[in-house]
Amino acid sequence: MADASIAVVIGGTSGIGRAIALRFAEGGYQVVVAGRDAERGQQTAAACASEGSPRTLFVQTDVADPASIEALAQAVTDAFGTPHIVVNCAGILQSGKHVLDQDLEEDERMWRVNYRGTLLGCQVFGRLMSAAGRGAILNVGSLASFAPLSLPAYTPGKHAVLALTQMLAAELGPHGVRVNAVAPGYTLSDGLKARIAKGERNPEAIQATTALRRFVEPRDVAEAALFLCSDRAASITGVTLPVDAGWLVQAPYAQYLQGNPIRRTAAV
Repeated sequence: MADASIAVVIGGTSGIGRAIALRFAEGGYQVVVAGRDAERGQQTAAACASEGSPRTLFVQTDVADPASIEALAQAVTDAFGTPHIVVNCAGILQSGKHVLDQDLEEDERMWRVNYRGTLLGCQVFGRLMSAAGRGAILNVGSLASFAPLSLPAYTPGKHAVLALTQMLAAELGPHGVRVNAVAPGYTLSDGLKARIAKGERNPEAIQATTALRRFVEPRDVAEAALFLCSDRAASITGVTLPVDAGWLVQAPYAQYLQGNPIRRTAAV
């Protein structure tokens, strides 16, 4: 890439965030990796350099701490200037439970990290990009952004990320800044692989819930992220793009079919 654009990946030390950071590195971007785990962060930054990034940096960051996000922005501007792309990928997961059983301390932490962490990244870097008159912000939502999954702290937060993405697209568009999101489905990350290996997840059953009968690979999400942040998506903003192997269409289709089976008609 001739202009060596700058991409900041918050939550880029592992999983989908790491895959996104590596994909930007392959594309020739300068890459800043931000996250809590210093060891994994340094490893990811080094991997980005190996993949072709002309310049990389790791900044230890806790999205639950507003001062930490401000410090990240200062470190990025001091080293690179105003970034062209910011990806908000930091988040924590939750085990399934009923709403009436939701612990309020867990609820508060989920909102502080998953929603407010995304909000802070958008606010701090959105101001810089607006002043520069250009940029692309990408938030990471979930299938829970669209469907009422039985995750009573995680699901509302991811619904909120979708709404935040839409509002920011309207607010920042006049300043030349696009805001989109991706919504990954069942992604074959290291965490899911470990649960499958322990017998805690049934891979065949999971794949059967998707139209394509496959898992999403972290690379699949990274490709969508790269597209939405690139000039190829210059007229796309306010969109939350599912990258889910067709889970969102398969689930209601299969459920409806159970009560309304398609009868094969005899050939005439």
